Amino acid sequence: MDQSIIEEDVLKYLYKNEEKNKVSNFQEIDNELLFSSDQISKSIQQLIQDRAISKVENTLILEEKGRISAIKLIRRHRIYEKYLSEKTGFSKSSWHHKAEEMEHALTDEEVNLMSKELGNPQFDPHGDPIPTKDGKLPKLKGISLSKIEHNCTVKVLHIEDEPREVYKSIIKQGLHIGSIMTINFTSSMYATEGHALDFDRKDLKNITVQVLEEEEEIPKGIVRLSHLKKGEQAVITGLSSECRGINRRRLLDLGFVKGSKIMINMVSPLSDPTAFLIRETLIALRKEQTDMILIKKINNDAE
Repeated sequence: MDQSIIEEDVLKYLYKNEEKNKVSNFQEIDNELLFSSDQISKSIQQLIQDRAISKVENTLILEEKGRISAIKLIRRHRIYEKYLSEKTGFSKSSWHHKAEEMEHALTDEEVNLMSKELGNPQFDPHGDPIPTKDGKLPKLKGISLSKIEHNCTVKVLHIEDEPREVYKSIIKQGLHIGSIMTINFTSSMYATEGHALDFDRKDLKNITVQVLEEEEEIPKGIVRLSHLKKGEQAVITGLSSECRGINRRRLLDLGFVKGSKIMINMVSPLSDPTAFLIRETLIALRKEQTDMILIKKINNDAE
């Protein structure tokens, strides 16, 4: 293991703790990072010698030199995650892990070229702000879902990707950045695009939302294509904002565009995939794809 990788991970850990107004010490870093205690201790001593961090009693403090290095690392990570989401077909559950592998290998020049190709995005696919080349961070607006205490409609702005287990639990339910979610405390229900969500209480603090005004709310009757039943017809209202890159281009090329009428033609024995008739063409899709297509039913005779 290259010692510089461990040093960069230590700096990133200290920076994230600083953002949360939390103090850091050796024991916490040793418990969190997957390196040996000797490797971490050696890295901390080197960072102190380089004046990237300082130590006051048991507390480790990030100095300006270390803060700049940490922000550069975070920029590389988040730009690469954005690249994976927009330019490849990798699943979103793998973006964070792949970015953690590449953040130490990419050069600033490579990252700047990626950023330019992506249109210099301000936020990564999880909604985290991407530092600029100058080290400035866009402000993340919104409030934690755990603080919403009244019935309302919200838009998801950010889903924290750490701890990884909590992130996987959230995305497994089909929630994504840009989701419009209705909250009804009377029935203890969270729902998005016709899909009910069942959160653990601990999950809510990892989701940042913006409360929508009434005129901003999503039109009623918009659901996912996966909710369509055999015998029903619908019109496509658009693709989910979570549908990116080659997956989005493929669906658009196949005719899944706003205004197209669609119906189920055939269902496989295990109900996945399902064959849809659209623009006089039969196309089979799996459930994860149908969850990305938004529709409004125009025939409910089957219900």
